[in-house]
Amino acid sequence: MRYLNCVLLLSMATLPVAVHATGQLTNVSAVGAGCVSGPTGPVVQAWDVEQGETYKLTISNVTDCANGGTDATLNMRINSTDHGNTDLVATNVAVGVYEVNFTLPGDAGCTFPIFYCTTPGVNSSGTFVIRDDGLNWQAHLRAASFGPGCTNPTSILGPGCSFVNVEGSTWGATKQLYQ
Repeated sequence: MRYLNCVLLLSMATLPVAVHATGQLTNVSAVGAGCVSGPTGPVVQAWDVEQGETYKLTISNVTDCANGGTDATLNMRINSTDHGNTDLVATNVAVGVYEVNFTLPGDAGCTFPIFYCTTPGVNSSGTFVIRDDGLNWQAHLRAASFGPGCTNPTSILGPGCSFVNVEGSTWGATKQLYQ
């Protein structure tokens, strides 16, 4: 039974977001001289952005809140393990399309999940923004460094996003843990 519970928990960690969101991160553009690259990723989609730079985020296909995407503004939140969450208010630029500027902290690392239809100050509110292609997987900003001419983005890892080392094991040894 414990093995079954473990398998269920692990499978849930790899599933797409539970509620099918409609809001898609369709563009990330530098407001100033910052570099941007992406989106990339087979599941969660990441847009690489530079520390300390400001970016305009475009969220399209917002039909599940904000009066079907016709409200003048949309509450959003960008989460960060290391820097806390940032509540933002996006502006409607067309039906279902909202834009907001966000400045990545100067010492940022890891990824920054994006939520829309949020309640300011309530970290458990809102829906994940999904990939630009509409697949039901999250879209994130990812802190990165770039080479000359905004080439070769390299993810910046921090203490909140370090990888957990996993020891190899045989199937028999793993089964013993859950008996």
